[in-house]
Amino acid sequence: MTAPLGTARLPGTGFGVDLESAGYREDEYLFSGSATTWTYDSRMRAVAEDSEVPYTTRILVRRPVDPARFNGVVQAEPLHPEYDTAPTWRALHPWILRTGAAWVGITQEPRMAESLRTEFDPGRYGSLSIPAPSLRYDIVADVVTALRTGKLWDGPEIARAYLSGWSMTGSFCRVFLGEGFHERRRLPGGAPVFDGYVVAISSGGAERAGYPGLSDMPPMDDARRTIGGHDVPVVELLSEAESETHEPVLRPDSDEPDDRYRLYQVAGTSHDSTGPRHVLTNQEQYRRRGLPVPSQRIIETPSDARLDFVARAVFSLLDRWVADGTPPPRADRFTFADGDLARDDQGNVLGGIRTPWVEVPVARYHPHSTPVPGACVPSPWMPMIEPEAMTWLTGNMTPFPAELLSSRYPTADDYLTRYRESCFALVDQGFLLWGEVEPLLVAAEQRALHLLPSS
Repeated sequence: MTAPLGTARLPGTGFGVDLESAGYREDEYLFSGSATTWTYDSRMRAVAEDSEVPYTTRILVRRPVDPARFNGVVQAEPLHPEYDTAPTWRALHPWILRTGAAWVGITQEPRMAESLRTEFDPGRYGSLSIPAPSLRYDIVADVVTALRTGKLWDGPEIARAYLSGWSMTGSFCRVFLGEGFHERRRLPGGAPVFDGYVVAISSGGAERAGYPGLSDMPPMDDARRTIGGHDVPVVELLSEAESETHEPVLRPDSDEPDDRYRLYQVAGTSHDSTGPRHVLTNQEQYRRRGLPVPSQRIIETPSDARLDFVARAVFSLLDRWVADGTPPPRADRFTFADGDLARDDQGNVLGGIRTPWVEVPVARYHPHSTPVPGACVPSPWMPMIEPEAMTWLTGNMTPFPAELLSSRYPTADDYLTRYRESCFALVDQGFLLWGEVEPLLVAAEQRALHLLPSS
């Protein structure tokens, strides 16, 4: 039998993650039910249209083979509309595997269900059907409810379930919260389906991209674009790219019981700083079937920033907040100057979570890049997008001139000592886990080898 789309690993290709060596298994399920289509009334309030629309979706589940290893935590994500990719898995998989958590990905995009059914594998996915876009919110809640009530889960009890998304699926989470699905959907006994949320690389101020709405885009001054108070914690995790448009919807952090909220803005990161591309197999699977996939190249040097390293610490902080009530640390935010993010003399952003690559920099990090002419092919999901728009989401780095580097770091040892101290400081603050320190230091050693004198 062929592998499911987005399978954890494609043997012999270099794509994916080896679950077997980590003691994990992967299962795919088809799940059917009926859900509600939603729209807005004349006052832009959410109203139900049809409450009995049948659907069939698919679910990917990754969990420990040994039930005793399962830590009770499920990381659920609505799979991304582009190729059903899993950005939460991409960013979090090392932490998920080493802690014994489970991951669940849920197909929720009608166009993706159609592509799976008609193009990718009609034999496997011929029954998939998501007739309307607004069904997606109830579908995701249905699936996780079925997991938590034992209808789709034969393992140990699920103690905590989190919903997270990145970019378009981050905006999914924003709409899920803003339109009342969190309050509306409850487990037997009244507990919430989701115990917490991470809304990642999604700006509430980014027009339709930040809040696509149910049947139309709410106006830019709509209060729903700003995360409100709920009975579970909500964290927003942004790079520089989303922070540029997020200023109009900023709000204070809060520890109130009905409004636990944090915003984390990560310095030196861009929209695509979410981990190595080879972790996800989806586009390679499409390509191998002769189906179109996008490609792009930028003129500048691609950024080596790793927002995913900070994300693993942020998710760990969220879980501790839910599990034992320990509030996570607050973080400085970016500062603005004349409507833009303020930057230092070398061009790196001021404020935010101070990552080692901007605290001890050897380059200027910028969240937007320039396309190589003729080298950017858009996704079939967005065939009219311009190359400039594609690479707007791609970060780059410009190494400092030799004179500036030598004035900052007389030797490689000077640089590495300061970089190491910056990593340790971030661990002490709670925004970096020890598991990410070693790869950061290895990357720093490679930079030092190429840019700085050894003595």
